[in-house]
Amino acid sequence: MASFREFSRTESWGSEAWKALCKVRETTPLVQCITNFISMHIMANSLLADGASPAMVHAVEEILEFTLLSSGLCINIGTLSPDWIFSMKAAAIRANECQKPWVLDPVGVGATRFTTEKCIELINLKPCVIRWNVSEIMAVVGASIAPTKPLPRVAQL
Repeated sequence: MASFREFSRTESWGSEAWKALCKVRETTPLVQCITNFISMHIMANSLLADGASPAMVHAVEEILEFTLLSSGLCINIGTLSPDWIFSMKAAAIRANECQKPWVLDPVGVGATRFTTEKCIELINLKPCVIRWNVSEIMAVVGASIAPTKPLPRVAQL
């Protein structure tokens, strides 16, 4: 499979994307998701459609054991509470220790100081990928002076 740099320079991005999807379907990775209640079913169904096996495991008592079993981790900060924050950090640390990829989705970062501080703490744990939009990036780097709003996924001209 091509690297991102090679992938972006070729005309065959469609065939490379198909190869990546086929690899997911062949390996059926177990993906641990600590995500907000609103997107939990969407995340599970998306992973199932791609051929992965989702697990919505966020209980503090299960984190260390389950993260070890999983192939990867996805953390969405849309629902924060002290228990969930502890679970998110513990899972990210464990994923790093086990050299497993993990993704951070900083939903709503910048809306409150609390969310922004917790997001920065998670970023400091070095996720492999951060899935964010421009307003979320600006909030984290301090360029935003107002609370953020989600950007539309498709621009209308």
